[in-house]
Amino acid sequence: MYKVSWTEFESLAIDLTKKIKSSNKNFSFIVGVSRGGLLLSRLLSSTLDLPMGVIAAKHVDGIYHVDNYISTIYDVEGDILLVDDVMDQASVNVISKINKNYKNINSITSACVFYKGTEKSFKPDFYTSKVDDFITIVFPYQEKSILKNLENCED
Repeated sequence: MYKVSWTEFESLAIDLTKKIKSSNKNFSFIVGVSRGGLLLSRLLSSTLDLPMGVIAAKHVDGIYHVDNYISTIYDVEGDILLVDDVMDQASVNVISKINKNYKNINSITSACVFYKGTEKSFKPDFYTSKVDDFITIVFPYQEKSILKNLENCED
């Protein structure tokens, strides 16, 4: 198991932003993969000054489910930056679903802080670290103690 601190997450997000900016690629929209990609996509939306939408995807009983549509108030078109905290071979399913349901998209570029894969599998366009498939990554927003404290908050 690998635990990511808030400080490390911030540093990884900054590194990823620098890589994206230095590529000189232009995007019209950011799509964050819920739930893990929400914080990172929100940060990138602000730093790149782009509108953002969200698509839900989740492993349930060994099957990877992807929502049919992106939740947003904007038109989803042009060149898309797809963002998640960790990307792996399952990310292909998200890309396929978006391409299937949105005809006004020119391209989808992928970005994450960690990616898991082999030489022959999916590889994101932008990432900060490659990790072994078997490593479980725990982000600070997933910590049970934080979640428990939030659940016990009084209004």
